[in-house]
Amino acid sequence: MTGAWQSLARASLTVGVLAFLLGACGEGDRKVLDPTTSRVVTPSIDAALASGGSQARVAVGGDCLDVLVADDADERAEGLAEKTSLGRFSGMLFAWDVEVDSAFYMYRTLIPLTIGWYDADGAPLGRADMEPCRARLAADCPLHEAPGRYRYALEVASGQLGSGALTGC
Repeated sequence: MTGAWQSLARASLTVGVLAFLLGACGEGDRKVLDPTTSRVVTPSIDAALASGGSQARVAVGGDCLDVLVADDADERAEGLAEKTSLGRFSGMLFAWDVEVDSAFYMYRTLIPLTIGWYDADGAPLGRADMEPCRARLAADCPLHEAPGRYRYALEVASGQLGSGALTGC
């Protein structure tokens, strides 16, 4: 092997061993090696969203989830309304470009959900269990509000939301 190939092979082996060791450590939040800085970092939520289109892989407390993404007004308004199950997805991530204080309701939502609210860095702000609202009008459904401004909200099946930060996988 030439010197360049040996260096590349050594670097690849080092990255592989580091990834294995980090995975074996059982840390709550998944870590990866940033190849541009050679630092171990937590994957960002924005990176996970950028690569997924209308779906993404995100983690809560280190548990990776496949989620649908609602990142425009129409998708956020529709949410999980009229769905009888989450299918192969763990839930739906609502994402905004800036922090907001919008409330959620369960009008026309058929399955019980747990919601978690997260700031721009993925730090958890609060959570709530939400039951379907069978009212004829949306205005008659209870509102579920975050304890403060948030950038992300994650809805999953009732009782299935892990604890910890929201990160990329």
